[in-house]
Amino acid sequence: MRFLTAALLVAAIPVMAQDLPTRTIWGFVALGPGSVGDSGFYASGVGGAIQRGRVLYMARIASLDTKNQKRISDFGILMGLASRPRRFSYGAAIGLAAVRDSRDSTALGIPLEAFASVIASDHAALGLRLFGDGSRLADFSGLTVSIMVGRVRSH
Repeated sequence: MRFLTAALLVAAIPVMAQDLPTRTIWGFVALGPGSVGDSGFYASGVGGAIQRGRVLYMARIASLDTKNQKRISDFGILMGLASRPRRFSYGAAIGLAAVRDSRDSTALGIPLEAFASVIASDHAALGLRLFGDGSRLADFSGLTVSIMVGRVRSH
């Protein structure tokens, strides 16, 4: 059922996003708190995105770690909608991910990510990212502070 819902959302995004195709491209790194089940961890993320008009394409790695080991991570390809990046930028995306836990078990996951950023210049932004992933291994999430670098503002 999760897969069907995600597929319908991803299929509807291009239809909802009819807009002039301005393109931005950026990479990001992020760090903050996260949780899986009833335990708290460090959340981190790294990735890149291309935005064409209001349609957002993203590839990212998100993970939860302790001081001693990586607890769980995913590599996700996501698609979503975002605002036109001028002074502020915000958006959300959903996709598919390969999830791996500390026991080297793997599973297919449904990653979600939302962000809000203040654009400091044409090439840098600071923001918050909220991510989550649901899989048979575990459902996990995190809230991170991120730095975006690249062509982050459209004109």
